[in-house]
Amino acid sequence: MKLNFSLKNKEVNLEADVERLVEKNLDIKSTKPDKKTRYQIKQEEKRKTEAAKHKQKLQHIFIAIGFFILLIAFCVIMSLLDK
Repeated sequence: MKLNFSLKNKEVNLEADVERLVEKNLDIKSTKPDKKTRYQIKQEEKRKTEAAKHKQKLQHIFIAIGFFILLIAFCVIMSLLDK
């Protein structure tokens, strides 16, 4: 950016490198993440909690299935030993 000022001729010359300024602004914007609204943050937290609840339900189901299989195996072993 150049600024030439002359009192004798009563003139001012201003030169700016607009392309460089635009590129610099785009670089700054690309490094900063977009700001999220309160609604977006709330929805994201809601999705996270739902995913955690779903994962916990699956764990409980797998534990119940494992216990059921263990119980059946115990019954089969006991019936074989009874004879």
